[in-house]
Amino acid sequence: MKLPNLVYANSKGEIFDHPYLKMTVRSGGYDFMPYNTELIPLPDCSRLYFMPHTKAMGFNLKKSAFETLDNSYAVSVFLPPAYLRLFLPSYKKINNDVMPLFAYTAAGWLDGRFVAPAIKIDDDARWKPDLYDYTDRFRSKVEYFLNRFPDNRLYKQLSRCALEYHCTAAKNVFYPRWECPLPTSSACNSHCLGCISLQKSECCPSPQERISFMPTSEEIADVACQHAEYAEKPIISFGQGCEGDPVFAADNIANAIKIIRKRYPDLTVNFNSNCSIPDKVAKVIDAGADSVRVSLNSVIPSTYNAYYRPHGYTFDDVCRSIKAANERDCYLALNLLMMPGINDRKSEVNALIEFLSKYKVELIQTRNLNIDADMLNSALKLPTDDILSVKNMLRLIKKEHKHIKFGYFNRTREDFFTDNGFPHDKLIS
Repeated sequence: MKLPNLVYANSKGEIFDHPYLKMTVRSGGYDFMPYNTELIPLPDCSRLYFMPHTKAMGFNLKKSAFETLDNSYAVSVFLPPAYLRLFLPSYKKINNDVMPLFAYTAAGWLDGRFVAPAIKIDDDARWKPDLYDYTDRFRSKVEYFLNRFPDNRLYKQLSRCALEYHCTAAKNVFYPRWECPLPTSSACNSHCLGCISLQKSECCPSPQERISFMPTSEEIADVACQHAEYAEKPIISFGQGCEGDPVFAADNIANAIKIIRKRYPDLTVNFNSNCSIPDKVAKVIDAGADSVRVSLNSVIPSTYNAYYRPHGYTFDDVCRSIKAANERDCYLALNLLMMPGINDRKSEVNALIEFLSKYKVELIQTRNLNIDADMLNSALKLPTDDILSVKNMLRLIKKEHKHIKFGYFNRTREDFFTDNGFPHDKLIS
């Protein structure tokens, strides 16, 4: 069996494959060589980049030892949407600086091509990066909407997300098609370690700036109704990466949903939130939200608290919101922030399986957590535990709860119960 070679970068950012050192990966602080069955060819639209403050690490078969390369950087791949990483890259840090907020995934070189330890978790083809325009040509589509709705601040915010941050969801607004994001809140009561819209200066910079205003119900409804009128397979979603948490805009959102429902009763309305204030979550559902997606990294309170760092609420409040959604027969999904070596620990998997027995969850959206793994492990301070692997984690969940679907994207009503992704039958038999 051929083993993939280590790939590394030099100080110019040029990437090479090593002549004899083999690819190694990391999970839970352990470094090892992956099985070929855990590797896939690098998906289209993946991005390779070097990891700052690191040296590349590989395995020397002749010496049966790990080796680090001087004057090198470890290489990572940023996977496109719908792909879930299985392992992190192996590396040696050269200082204590925190790495930027990216989802680091190992990469290797095998049979003349790059490979990565990953699985495709969702088959929805609408989110392929090559379906989006990242050039200045896209600006004309944005300007069309800005000229039509010059007083709507939400369109201005979405234009920035589409043009400056190249958010694919924001780009959908201006095509128009598919999912329309609706950021509404600058406030949040979670101080997440990996927050992508607000970070302390001594940490790593946020990749985007948080929305600075709360749009009115009318501004929200105007964008949503415009999208419902012209978009293909439309869905609107509250709770985006460029904001705090929409639970703090629940009153405005509920009023907007009532306006939307009068004009477009069949439009799918999704609410993404930390679900920290049960009464507000219930209000949004009662106004007409079709689905709620609860963001969490763990169902063990101590692990949840160490990452989310909640202020003024507890994990019990999140559970009360989930219960409120269940009582209202609202479609419920988990937005599970995934880190190899953490979510696939035996204690975490068992707790999640038990949680799924207590509450009715239809979909688990697995998301690669964008964070420096060393910083995360230091903050969580988890005890030693067996690591089952991400694949086995998903298999065990599916074995105990066959109705559970795995995916990556939000869904319209007609696709709520479609099985789009992993684990396929051959992987769970």
